[in-house]
Amino acid sequence: MRAFRLHLAAAAGLFRRDATVYFSYRWRLVTQHVGVLFSLAIFFYISDLVRVPAFASPGSYFAYAAVGVIILQVLQSTLDVPTTVRQELVAGTFERMAVSPFGPVASILSLFLFPLVSAVVTMLVTLALTALVFGLDPTWERVPLAIPVAAVGALALGAVALLFVAMVVRFKQAPGAAYVLALISLVAGFYFPTALLPAWIRWSSDVQPFTPAVDLLRNLLVGQPLHGSAWADVAKLVGFSAVLLPVGVAAVTIAIERSRRLGTLTEY
Repeated sequence: MRAFRLHLAAAAGLFRRDATVYFSYRWRLVTQHVGVLFSLAIFFYISDLVRVPAFASPGSYFAYAAVGVIILQVLQSTLDVPTTVRQELVAGTFERMAVSPFGPVASILSLFLFPLVSAVVTMLVTLALTALVFGLDPTWERVPLAIPVAAVGALALGAVALLFVAMVVRFKQAPGAAYVLALISLVAGFYFPTALLPAWIRWSSDVQPFTPAVDLLRNLLVGQPLHGSAWADVAKLVGFSAVLLPVGVAAVTIAIERSRRLGTLTEY
């Protein structure tokens, strides 16, 4: 029990450090939301051009795309962690994690805490701003249910992010993370229904966890109908996370052990 409390305190310490660094840039919170509002403004005016049977009105397409933009911010938070680890290596502060009793693997996992919490808060603030500025009508009574769904979706992508972290630890760079997020936004229906995808790539919308996450969040946040069973979507999302996270942790553990044997763990 004492060991658990010590590990919890260490994780909380990393959370406080990341929060302190984030808020030390005083305009960061403002500029982050202004950037999202610009993206939403583009879709708001594009929605006036949408006249297709899939969407009953321009407003329904805007709600569809707005949730996609909001979800993208949540998922982006987890893919920032490989960059954070790289910055730790460049600054020489990763050595503290490597030699601490907490250990490098637990330290890396703790780096996901602040981005995850920050992403959920950003989701709620962006939803409120979208309602205020663009007249979106969220189903506020169901928003609390969307928080764990968004968190599990971010964890599923966190497993992918851990693979990039392993590459950073082992090879000191991990190109391609941005392309992963772009591909996910394309095949998971962030901005348009996956039924519009060509047949040769449409299968990919069903073999990754983000399509059910997006479907669930649209239903919870703006009341758009589900394409299937809610429980089936939840099972897919939880199942993917349960399978992928151990794979990601194993990849990081192997990369750390290999780097230790080569003597390159804290080098850049």
